[in-house]
Parts: sequence; structure tokens; C-alpha cells
Amino acid sequence: MLSNIPWRFCTRWDEQPAGILGKSFLRLGICRPEDWTGNAVDFVERGYTRFCNQNGAREAKSIWKGNLRIMDTLFEMTELEYQNSRAEANGPSDSLFLVGDYEQAASIPIGATLPFLEREHPQLASAFYTVLVHSLYRWMRVYDYTDAIVHAEMMTDGMTEEEIKDSYLSEIAKSVPRCLPSCEQLVKLRTFSRSVSFLKATREKVKGAIARQLVDEVLTLQQECRGYRHPWAADLASEVPGLEDFLSDTDGCGPGCAITWYEDDCISAAFDDEMQFIGQNGPIEPSILLRIKLDSDPDELDKNVQRTFNFVGAMLRSLRIAGGIVEQIRGVYDEYLREHRQNSGLQAGTGAVGLRQE
Repeated sequence: MLSNIPWRFCTRWDEQPAGILGKSFLRLGICRPEDWTGNAVDFVERGYTRFCNQNGAREAKSIWKGNLRIMDTLFEMTELEYQNSRAEANGPSDSLFLVGDYEQAASIPIGATLPFLEREHPQLASAFYTVLVHSLYRWMRVYDYTDAIVHAEMMTDGMTEEEIKDSYLSEIAKSVPRCLPSCEQLVKLRTFSRSVSFLKATREKVKGAIARQLVDEVLTLQQECRGYRHPWAADLASEVPGLEDFLSDTDGCGPGCAITWYEDDCISAAFDDEMQFIGQNGPIEPSILLRIKLDSDPDELDKNVQRTFNFVGAMLRSLRIAGGIVEQIRGVYDEYLREHRQNSGLQAGTGAVGLRQE
């Protein structure tokens, strides 16, 4: 006999999905018996919050601004629309969704870091950049020079040569450091695999403390990301009724970070141009979308939930590691600015970068 368990009133279908998920959480150890307060939604939330914090959510929040939520609907509704849909339902929802989105893009001004790494080895900057971008793409859309070049090509179509010359758009392709791979090379998995192998073979030869830490951390990030792929919303379009139509009305997917050379450079300008209108013509597409099917036997449900939360754990741990890398890159950039200001006073026009490594 169960005693001293609090209960509360709820509508017919409100908490059944949370109750099913909560039982799976309990079996998997994500929730604990003492998490129960009489509300299935609160029960799930307590276990979920603890799981996220144990895997680095608090640390990740210092760099990455966004949400990773469990929802019973993918579509934006007013409170009245939501309540009406629940009242008209013939039964509880047969699915829950893990939905991730980014409220803003983290700034990664990598321009000073690239020559910093290149001084250690001519190929180090390219390898580092490639592994960082591929690893981040497992969890977010990354905006960098490849996106800016595509934007410039679209915007300059139909412009006169004089108009192009007077625009920042003409500077984008020319601004890409020679050490970085071309757009075509960067997206190839072969380039990524070779970059990982190069970093592993070179890490012990890197002399500078900061450069060595960057290499170590990006390899740790790559290892944490290994085996995972980005679950785009379109991957579920054929499985979830109405999702394809919803995605066709969205206004694109917001990036989780913007990799520029320096603040207020031509890559930043292209990013600002593209982002100023996003979300004005429709909802923004979720960055992460995974489905938890509830209408299966407990063993299958637990396997589905375990896969989903393996992903959540790996994502949060990766973002925590990536946050440390971003902080290092920003630190190198701050040092570049300090040195640049000093050199501007002593050697006007040289633009020298005298970064020290301890």
C-alpha cells in the first residue's frame, strides 16, 4: 500500500505523457523516488534538470545561449489554442520531442588565434579550425566564412562591378586566411579525418602552453562528439504529421555561433545582414529535434529514452568543453587587441601581434 504520496488535479490528457516518461526516467535512474511531489511534469523536470547539470549545463550556459526542452508539441500555439487541442484530443500524445534552439550566436573572433597556431606549425591552424567547426556542427548550425561567401554570391548577383567594389561583400572571399581550407574542402569528411590525425600526431610537438591547450581541448571535444550526428528537424519530416508543412513555413535555422576574424569585420557584417530579418517571416526552425515515441513497450521505450539522453549528455559535455575553447580564443583575441594598441603607439601601421606563451 502506498501512503503519504501527494496528488493534484489535472485535465484528462495533460500529464499522461509525462507520467510514461517519468516511469522510464525512474527505471533508467534519471529520476529518483524522492523527486515525486504529486505532479508528473515536475517529477520529469527535476530528473531532467539534475541530469543536465551533472553533464555540464551550468558551465555551458556561460557561452551558449539557448534552450533544450522536452515538449509535447512542435508547433507554436497560444494558451487557448493549446488547451483546445488538448480538449479535442482522443487520447494523450503518443510522442514527446526534445527540442533545442539557440537564442543568440556565440561570438568566436578567431582571427588572432590562426596565426598564433600557424607559428607552431604551418598546418596547425587549418587542422584546428576544421576539427572545431565539424565538432560544433554536431550540435548547432555554425556561421563562418563559408556562409558569408555564399551570402556574398547571392547578394552580388545582379549588382554592377562598381556597386560590388564599394560594398563590403567584395572583401569577404579575399579576407579568408590562406591557411584555411576552401569551402569545398572544409565540408569533406576526409579533410576532417586528416585534420584529427594531424592534431594527434602533432600535439606533443606543440611548444606553447596556450596552443597546446587549444589542441588538447579540441581533440577532447572531437572525442566527445564521436559517433553523434546533428538531428535536424527535417530528418523527422516523414514521421511526424504536419512537420513538413511547418518547416516549409519557417524562416530558417538560427546559428549557435558566429566564427569571425575580428569584431566588426566583413564576416560580422554578412552575419548581421542575414540575421536581422530571421524570424520575421515565420517561426525559426528548431536546431535540434529528437522524437521519443511513447506508444511502445517499456523495454523499447527505455532504449529510445536512453539513446536520447546519451545524446543530451554528449551535447552538454561537448558544449562545456567547447565553451573553454571559445574562452581561450577570446583571450588570445584580447591579448591581440592589447598588443595592437601598444604597437600602434610605438610602431604605427605595423599591426604586429606579440602574443606571449607561458
